Amino acid sequence: MAQFMYFAALIMLSGTRDSAETTTNPQQQNTGDTKDVYQVFQDPMACRECLASQGRKDHMGEMELKDRLVTRVRKECWDKGVRKAMKGLVGRADSQETRGVSGDQGIKGDKGEKGESVTSPSSAVPQTNWKQCVWKNLNDDRDSSKIKDCSFNKLQSDTAIKVAFQGNMRVSGSSSKCNRWFFKFNGNECSGPMTIEAVVYNYWPSGSPGLLHHRSFEGYCENIPQGTVRVELWVGSCPSGHTLGDAYTGWHSVSRIMIEEVSGPQP
Repeated sequence: MAQFMYFAALIMLSGTRDSAETTTNPQQQNTGDTKDVYQVFQDPMACRECLASQGRKDHMGEMELKDRLVTRVRKECWDKGVRKAMKGLVGRADSQETRGVSGDQGIKGDKGEKGESVTSPSSAVPQTNWKQCVWKNLNDDRDSSKIKDCSFNKLQSDTAIKVAFQGNMRVSGSSSKCNRWFFKFNGNECSGPMTIEAVVYNYWPSGSPGLLHHRSFEGYCENIPQGTVRVELWVGSCPSGHTLGDAYTGWHSVSRIMIEEVSGPQP
């Protein structure tokens, strides 16, 4: 591209030079025009003296000196014009060539190996689903009865329910006494896998101590259908024929039932 523009400039300037040389005949110009030609140079007198000395040496007249001077001026203009034109053309070509040409698109790479698929368990709970029921009694002295119930909305059928009780429990009485606290779900104790319970046994051969302690128990129950679940806290007798004791639940303290739906267990 730069070479093409270079030759175009040469052709254009060459035409200008030829036309300039053919339109003026030095023999027909008057001597008054010589001063105008001399003024092209910065020091016209020095140039004229130089050419005059050359003319005396070669026995040239005024018109021959003028013709030589005109030729020299045209050559100077020609050289300056070519340099200026080439500078502009080359600069323009360089600015265009620096942008470069876009390369060809590369070869598409091989397809990567398929990653391992991770499947969430079907029983995954999409969000935390929990509830707590809180109450406070001075002294609930029921020995064999339902203490509290709490309704819970189970979102999925293949999940489990975690329940927990926190509160004060006491069993008193002479000799050996036993009471059992346990959870029921919709009227039945948990069977998946087993019951959720706490047994408090008191054996005090002499006297009747009144030991009131904060206690807690918890567990997971499976195989509970989706929907509303009635979670109940009960107190009753212990197995194996132990005598029912004098039970207290929540003595001067807060009691709470906490319920949470969780993902099913590992296989």
